[in-house]
Amino acid sequence: MNWDTDLYHHHVPPRFPSQYDGEVPSKVMRYYNGEVTEAADFYWYRDVENSGRLAKLDSQRNYMMDQFGQYRHAVEYKSFGVAACNPLLPIMVVAQDPLYSETAYWELLRIFHPPTIPGLSQAVTINSDMGEGGGPVLYIAGRSPSWMPSLLPSTYRSPNRNPPRSLGLGGELPIVLGLMALYAAQDTNNTSIDNVFLGHNRVWRHGVWNSNEPPRGHPPTASEDPKGFVVKVFLDPDNFYSTPENLRSLEWESAIVRET
Repeated sequence: MNWDTDLYHHHVPPRFPSQYDGEVPSKVMRYYNGEVTEAADFYWYRDVENSGRLAKLDSQRNYMMDQFGQYRHAVEYKSFGVAACNPLLPIMVVAQDPLYSETAYWELLRIFHPPTIPGLSQAVTINSDMGEGGGPVLYIAGRSPSWMPSLLPSTYRSPNRNPPRSLGLGGELPIVLGLMALYAAQDTNNTSIDNVFLGHNRVWRHGVWNSNEPPRGHPPTASEDPKGFVVKVFLDPDNFYSTPENLRSLEWESAIVRET
């Protein structure tokens, strides 16, 4: 992988898809009623004409067709790139699929503090649809979050003398999922991510993050290459409640990661 550098010679994610070595897809996962399970009835693939598709499979794992004879695909909601660069430049994000098209720029992850929900931290970019309030900043809204440093490094701790009690982490859903993925140790086939989302001992369970350990997927030094994920969120055609409106409500009106 051919990483770019910023003005201070930090390694940052590349601008062009050709600079990446490719991708190692994780399992397709389904979120429903606070639980994450493997969505074995879907198959993720890329082709040269689009940024990837999530195809519906039947019980024999054949592509399913709709009434018009077309392959059934889930509708994409959002895509983000999320990368951990180094301890001095912890998290960078981009609001697109960086493996599909050139990125104008990656930016530092920022946090929005919704004035109507004191203590809630929302992971955003400069251009996120975050609602009214002050501009996004580089520190969280509340004190003593249960998900730090697992999801965000301690450099994002609030500098305020007496911040409100943390009410959790919300905001752009793909960013939050990317932070969770970066908690997992790096491996060649992404199986370590299963332990974050799937199984009896999964770390994100019933909306609560069950670890206070540092992330295993972050580069330990400034000389290491960045580690990153492309996170795609799709609408679930088998879930009546999986709509853009309900996902926006999840992102901006509540905590995706609740406090313990």
